Amino acid sequence: MIIRRELKSNSKDQLRGNWGLAIITILVYSLIISIFGYSDSIYNNNIEIILDLSSLLLSGVLTLGISKFLLNLTKKDSSAKFTDLFSGFNVYFKTLGLNILLGIIIGIGTIFLVVPGLIFALMFSQTFFILSEDNEKGIIQCLSESREMMIGYKFDYFVLMLSFLGWWLVSALTLGIGALWVYPYQKLTEANFYLEIKSK
Repeated sequence: MIIRRELKSNSKDQLRGNWGLAIITILVYSLIISIFGYSDSIYNNNIEIILDLSSLLLSGVLTLGISKFLLNLTKKDSSAKFTDLFSGFNVYFKTLGLNILLGIIIGIGTIFLVVPGLIFALMFSQTFFILSEDNEKGIIQCLSESREMMIGYKFDYFVLMLSFLGWWLVSALTLGIGALWVYPYQKLTEANFYLEIKSK
């Protein structure tokens, strides 16, 4: 049984003394993903295409990097460093393939109904953590391990994500400033969830 309170407590302890590093690293990650992932009618078609393509090319490798950073932050010696964010470029094409395949799988599930898409998203939510721990693993192996790892834990993970809703509402009242603390807290809790189910 996953005890959410313990995961969150561990995350708070791990962030103590590391808040600055966590905020800066995750802020840079979020800004890069947001900037390139944003497109609107104010842009012409060419710029929209460039932004969408840049998002596709960068989101996978940066997600791998932030996954490594978060797992390093959970360690007692706190070996996490800002450069972890860019550590995934040595397996760039693997992260790109994984990101594209995940998008296709979740997208297909969402096309039919929202629920299948959500189930697929939960099922494969641990793939980048798995790859960040062993870059030698293949795309299909990471997906398969995440699927097996999440058997019996998808609902726990879903509820864990919902448990941060209150914090995000409070963050909205601060005009988003609170997100600087909420997002690292949530992401590190996700990393601790991964380590918890991995050990079972």
